[in-house]
Amino acid sequence: MSKKRSHEDLIQRFEKMIVSGKNYFFDLNEFLEIIDHYIFIGNNNMAWKSLREADKQNPGNPDIALFKAELLSQENKFEEALEIIEGIQKIKIDIEVFLLEADIYSRTNHHLKAVKALQKALKNQIHDPEIYDLLTIEYLYLDDYENALKAALLSLKFDPENQAALYNAISCYDYLSLTDKSIQFLESYVDKQPLSEIGWSLLAKKYLEKKEYYKALNALDYAIAIDDKFLGAYYDKAFVLTHLGNYNDAINLYKITLEISDPTPFAYYHIAKNYELDQQPDKAIEFYNKALDEDPGHYKSWYKLINLLEKNNKFEEALQKSLEAIKISPTQQIYEQHAELLLKQNQIEKAIKALENSIKFGPLKVPVVLQLADLYLKIHDKENYRSLLLEANKQFPDCKKIQNKMSGN
Repeated sequence: MSKKRSHEDLIQRFEKMIVSGKNYFFDLNEFLEIIDHYIFIGNNNMAWKSLREADKQNPGNPDIALFKAELLSQENKFEEALEIIEGIQKIKIDIEVFLLEADIYSRTNHHLKAVKALQKALKNQIHDPEIYDLLTIEYLYLDDYENALKAALLSLKFDPENQAALYNAISCYDYLSLTDKSIQFLESYVDKQPLSEIGWSLLAKKYLEKKEYYKALNALDYAIAIDDKFLGAYYDKAFVLTHLGNYNDAINLYKITLEISDPTPFAYYHIAKNYELDQQPDKAIEFYNKALDEDPGHYKSWYKLINLLEKNNKFEEALQKSLEAIKISPTQQIYEQHAELLLKQNQIEKAIKALENSIKFGPLKVPVVLQLADLYLKIHDKENYRSLLLEANKQFPDCKKIQNKMSGN
């Protein structure tokens, strides 16, 4: 009989016992398997039933007690769970007990106690990278970046392919502002793990921070050679090429991402941006529209599209698009842009309304205040003129331009 079949028979036999009310015999290991099964599938009601039956036949067993502590923890009964854990630790040394203790302390924001529990676990299982990963997180909660880094590096020592530990280590270098050391570490890491596309990608990001663009490109080429479907590496390489003015190559890379994965507004937006930089406005307009077809709420595409239409003297289309943007994805920036278009067509009252709305969608800005104040004067709206300047003066008490407006200068 297969192990799966025997497990299913075991669960069915237990459930038959519960339904019938009869007493069946299960040995300790069978009870532990039954309890674990119900905890794993999230059926706490049956887990408690099986635990109580197990406890009747095996009173005081520490393994059953550990399951009880775990169930209590899941129900946020932390004090009761910790009391049981303390009792278990007097009977036996068990790494799972220490891990559960650490988890409870972490969930209750006692991170230093969680660290101590994990250190006890390490005394019994010194080379476990998962424990070092948990330690890293607890040290990060404590803002103890130096110890978090040590823990992450130890995790990588015993499991060099541990991507979570690799990301954690680089985050710690970042928190400690150790860019040069993180580069040295990553260069050493990819030397030992040359097929780690994540390692090469992270190294490329560090080179970018130092503005070493060609080194970054080289690292990204390695990442792509290892995994030719690594979207992040394509995006990063395209970003570097855009910065270097290689717009056509950047566009081609973004287009590759569209073949690898489902289209994204991010990719369409950056293709459009590169076409715009390459002085191909019609292609840029096409791809900004594609970005908006993919995600009508992509406000960056709305803003860039409207701006590009205006620059190419397509005022009516720009105005229409700004109205669409306001309906679908209104932002302070879009309202300000809409107001500028209206002013170019001398639609002062509509422009005023747009600027008033822009104030509702974000913080007050001095240039907008000054522009709106001038427009109020144009239509002789002294009440709103005064009200606007009084509010602006509260927020910008040292702004001479606002004070001059208030004094009539």
